[in-house]
Amino acid sequence: MSNNLDYENPHYCPVYERAIDIDLCYDSLCCLNGEFKISSTKELEEVKDIENTRKICAECPYSDLS
Repeated sequence: MSNNLDYENPHYCPVYERAIDIDLCYDSLCCLNGEFKISSTKELEEVKDIENTRKICAECPYSDLS
């Protein structure tokens, strides 16, 4: 995990292709990992290919919660 990640400010998200805040990042991550329903995050409901989105999210350094 990179030490240069800023969890306090919006960051670019490859899933949404725009800057998002950490709350949307975390909610999306939880949905994509199966902890919440996809429908609980309105932005994810607009995504066409959820499986590809899961792969994109998993490759993002912000998805590493360890």
